[in-house]
Amino acid sequence: MGGRAFLCWLMILGLSAGCEKAEPRRERIEIAADARSCVEGEACGVVETSCDSQGCECGVAINEKHLLEYQQKLAECRGQNKIAVCDFLCKTPFAKCFNGACVLTDEPLELFKRGRSLRESCETTGGRYVGCPECPPNARCKSCAPCECPASHRWTSKGCRRVVRTEPRDILVEVRPPKIAMTRPLKARVHNESKRTVWLKTLCGTPFYRARKKQDRWETAYQLVPKRKCKTSAVEIPAGKDRPFVVKTLSNLSAPSGELAEPGTYRFELTYTDGNESFRHHDTVFSAEFDAVSNRSPK
Repeated sequence: MGGRAFLCWLMILGLSAGCEKAEPRRERIEIAADARSCVEGEACGVVETSCDSQGCECGVAINEKHLLEYQQKLAECRGQNKIAVCDFLCKTPFAKCFNGACVLTDEPLELFKRGRSLRESCETTGGRYVGCPECPPNARCKSCAPCECPASHRWTSKGCRRVVRTEPRDILVEVRPPKIAMTRPLKARVHNESKRTVWLKTLCGTPFYRARKKQDRWETAYQLVPKRKCKTSAVEIPAGKDRPFVVKTLSNLSAPSGELAEPGTYRFELTYTDGNESFRHHDTVFSAEFDAVSNRSPK
């Protein structure tokens, strides 16, 4: 082959090589199905998928443990290329775990729309944050309260707010004598030292239907086991007044397991409310401690 022919052959090869199609640029990253799965309690995040634009779409909800991985893939995909930038307002900018999958939602899990933390508002006002895992995404769950407030409080946009205004320290519960046999009657008097009328919840006509034992670290509630069918009701004590009661016997109290109360140091737990006697919101007050001894006359 002559030199001229060889040169032409090289030119043809070069032209053909230059005409080869370059690998097309990816338009977006693909999200694997397992990256979107989650179990209740796991956090979810949001990642965009477009390689050509930024802030032009809502993105995809993925499990938070995969978030960094896909953010790196997105950065590699975009590289040093010039991309479009948008001022797109996504209506579902947040992510939550629902029915085993991360989904987009319009409501943040822990924030009010005004930017206050639900968890902080709940826990700093005496509540227990539980969230709303049963609420479908983007649906208004009016029945859902993300915070379990004490029985004396109700949930508001500012946290748990006290509804029962009378404090337990304003109700004094005396018990006499300080030492009594299990089968002997016990005298008690409830003083309402507050400025509001209070109602004591009763079972079988007595507010002294529940007691707690010191030897159980006050954790076990021993409750009256009525020998006949009776209903719950309430007794009223006006502001600044007191009312006497007689507790017939302690031998009818039993633990949730069915075990009857035995000798030990006890205090009664009374349920009360104010404002009205519905007991939708209520609080508890404890009596003075007393010793219950075996069935013989105390010395």
